[in-house]
Amino acid sequence: MGPGVGGDPALSDDLRPAPPPTTRWGRMARLLSGEMARQGYLSGIDQALISLTNFITSVMLARALTPTQFGAYGVGFILLRLARAFQEGLVIQPMTSLAPSMPPAARRAHISGSGGLQTGIAVAGALACAGLGWFLTAQGNTVAGPTLFAMWCPILMVQPQEFIRRVFYTVDQVPLAVLNTLVSGVAQIALLAWWLAAGAQSGTVGLYAMGWSSGVALLLGLLQTRRLWMWRGVDLMATWRTNWVFGRWVLGGTAASWISIDVYPVLTAGLVSFAATGAYRALQNIVAPIHSLMRAMDTYFTPRLADRRRIAGPAGVVHMIRRMFLVTGPPVGLVLLVAVAFAEPLLQWLYGPTYLAYAGGMRLMALFYALLYSFWPIQSALKALEKTRPIFLGSMAALVAMATIGVWAILRWGVYGTIAGQALSAAILSLVLWSTWLRWLHSRPKVTSTPTPSQAGDSGVASA
Repeated sequence: MGPGVGGDPALSDDLRPAPPPTTRWGRMARLLSGEMARQGYLSGIDQALISLTNFITSVMLARALTPTQFGAYGVGFILLRLARAFQEGLVIQPMTSLAPSMPPAARRAHISGSGGLQTGIAVAGALACAGLGWFLTAQGNTVAGPTLFAMWCPILMVQPQEFIRRVFYTVDQVPLAVLNTLVSGVAQIALLAWWLAAGAQSGTVGLYAMGWSSGVALLLGLLQTRRLWMWRGVDLMATWRTNWVFGRWVLGGTAASWISIDVYPVLTAGLVSFAATGAYRALQNIVAPIHSLMRAMDTYFTPRLADRRRIAGPAGVVHMIRRMFLVTGPPVGLVLLVAVAFAEPLLQWLYGPTYLAYAGGMRLMALFYALLYSFWPIQSALKALEKTRPIFLGSMAALVAMATIGVWAILRWGVYGTIAGQALSAAILSLVLWSTWLRWLHSRPKVTSTPTPSQAGDSGVASA
């Protein structure tokens, strides 16, 4: 190969129109402007739309409803994450981690089979919520019963729509995912505004708006992906076995993580009051952009980490994890700093005086989210490396802390105990996952040379 193409750069500088950047700032510019960065920005926009929709929904409901009614919506919203744990473990994570490296025909078959599994999970979840909610309402529970019954709608609609969105990420069609999210968000806000203007006075109105708007986006998504699905030759049992082998620890981990972290506000509703859960949701809504960023990392980077492992090996995974922390760390820190410094003005501006008394809890909320973020990229890396057992074990350890110290903290300090317990669970998970990651780093075979960014980080840009 001649000079100027693949030879020594020092011998061919005069033949190169512009040498590649070698300074730290040049590498930073390439990091922030490459093809993967542009795709990552689209993923960030996608998750920002989801976060903005949920943020506006929460503000509208908090202003229109009593704290108890808003708390009922908050409990329903959190329970949806438990349903998502089954979706993530049995469908989404196996698909996004395994399908990108499959041949095209096998990829289509796997995605189609996963779609069949997703449909069954959504239908079963909707029937379970409707049945249990009807039973509780018949027994005279006028808050939890109607809330649980109303969840049939978002479970039946939101889960399949989320599956379609993640299919777009798996087949590298991120702009279509953004469009689908935009349609769903606009429909949700419009429906909610219409129903609240008509006099709706229940937290379930937010759940129904979420469900029916997702139904609209689901129809659009099915139209967008109509050429992808295979109707013949799909082996649902084979897909189930593949997903179960990969996803059983993810399922256990996500379910245990929900119980050890997300269940705190639900326990607060039962041990303290639904109004206390409403106050928790009001505080959490202020740091919602961090949830958006973490969801973007999980949605966009998990399949690309798996693909990078296939292309560049373990060194490629390590390089991408460093990038993830470098790019996402500063905005997370900024959001937390603003939330703590301006807690009272933000609560007053968003909700009026209703939740001002809880402004002191924002410091605990910031600590919780800092700890939650601390292990999020590492969790994505372990999924890509198919090392999902530590996620489950860490979640189980956090669950033990929740069932002992966490319950005591809720009974002792109410909403503040809720957030402190979540911070403890996040700290335990961070310790376990970072320990696993560091042990893996130290156990890797030593290489004779360090991969350059073009080898470890950019070799798969065209296919990322």
